[in-house]
Amino acid sequence: MAHYLIAGAAGYVGSRLAQALLARGHRVRGLVRNADDPLVEMLAAQGMVVWTGDITRPETLVGVADGIDHVYNLTSRLVLENGSVRKTFVDGNLNLIAACSRSRSVQSYCFTSRAAVYGDAGDSLVGEDAPVAPCYPLGQVMADAERTIMEQVQRHRIPAMILRIGTIYGPERDFVDAVQLNTETIFGNGRNFASPVHIDDLLTILMRLPDQGQPGAIYNVADDSPVRLLDLYSEVHERLGMLPPRTFNSDVALNSGLDPSIVGSFTASVRLDNARIKHDLQLELRYPSYRHWLDERLGVQELELAV
Repeated sequence: MAHYLIAGAAGYVGSRLAQALLARGHRVRGLVRNADDPLVEMLAAQGMVVWTGDITRPETLVGVADGIDHVYNLTSRLVLENGSVRKTFVDGNLNLIAACSRSRSVQSYCFTSRAAVYGDAGDSLVGEDAPVAPCYPLGQVMADAERTIMEQVQRHRIPAMILRIGTIYGPERDFVDAVQLNTETIFGNGRNFASPVHIDDLLTILMRLPDQGQPGAIYNVADDSPVRLLDLYSEVHERLGMLPPRTFNSDVALNSGLDPSIVGSFTASVRLDNARIKHDLQLELRYPSYRHWLDERLGVQELELAV
């Protein structure tokens, strides 16, 4: 039994990771900004120890990592919250790593970065050794956060690993729901590659990482089947018997005031190579392709009829 700290335990990934660890008998301390959140209260009822704090405020982190074996920084901010994005990802990692250094018990530190650091890589298959070349503001902030972490890790000698995650999907973040609710968005021509990863596979990776990941490593996190965004949504539309999806001019979106990082995240093309993490973690994905999820949601027969 190990003792875990999850910064961002009230988030989409963090709450599910907390539940998975608790179910396996581990001890979990959840760092959250609002202890009165119903989700946080539910996790507390399941055994999570709640620590109310904010990684951008170091005075709230005194003692947060004491007795902790493994730390996950899963915090996030909406792209539109421009004033807090850099504070969260750059300053927040500085503050949390300092707290880990003071505790002297932390054996691993994991930060969930994004594929945005690669910018627009076109049709190339991108491995972790590819140059970092962000092309929109969020990607630059994430690249700065990664560099900050590695500098601090060398200084404090805390084994850290960085996950560059593609597009997370699953329950409550479902391609099918997006189509049915008409909330899907395809900017540009949709020929850019996305690198999906199902939440269940991401949770498996996060839980294996402390024991099987390589300290100091950077890992791409995606399934085996990067897909052009238009092809993905076209397949969902076809399975549902709907007309093909529409695309939206990205320049018009930018000129209308939409955040450049939102537009950039929808239009940049990144085909993530997941070979390193599959090798190091001896990983067999439950959802090696988004099609496995569509088969669960819509049935295999629909795909056969569509073909």
